[in-house]
Amino acid sequence: MRNVNRTGIYQNSGKHRWEFWYVSSNHLKVLVSWLSWTASKQYDEWERDCLLKHDA
Repeated sequence: MRNVNRTGIYQNSGKHRWEFWYVSSNHLKVLVSWLSWTASKQYDEWERDCLLKHDA
């Protein structure tokens, strides 16, 4: 994804999903997890889990 410049959750309109990206200190971008927009009821739990994993 071109617009990823720091670790966090991004919307991918082309694939209709949210994506959690990790950006390392040497600017390597890694797609860690994603959630389909049709799973919106699970979004809050998924977001919390992503942020907890990132903070650990």
